[in-house]
Amino acid sequence: MLLSKGYDAGDIVSFKLVNGDEIVAKISDVTSTGWKVSRPCTVLPSPQGMALMQSLFSAELNTDIELKADHVMMHSESAKQVQDYYLTTTTGIQTVSKGSIVA
Repeated sequence: MLLSKGYDAGDIVSFKLVNGDEIVAKISDVTSTGWKVSRPCTVLPSPQGMALMQSLFSAELNTDIELKADHVMMHSESAKQVQDYYLTTTTGIQTVSKGSIVA
């Protein structure tokens, strides 16, 4: 099965897996069978809204993980708020929103 490119390295993408889990990860590469992703996080509900938890506790953090297309039902580039939250969760860096001019 051939996949269209769709995403570039560095894109943050949301995946809905066949087991019902939703993960957010940064694309490292697109392969003929799926995607190589880094730092996959599982989406969890929390009292404050959405939470992200590392998907593979025992994996080396800086190792790319292969996500096979056969295990994915849907995928889409993550919403801007999810991308910002993912970056904060995985790197500790707070993203800065555009300021507004206050009169």
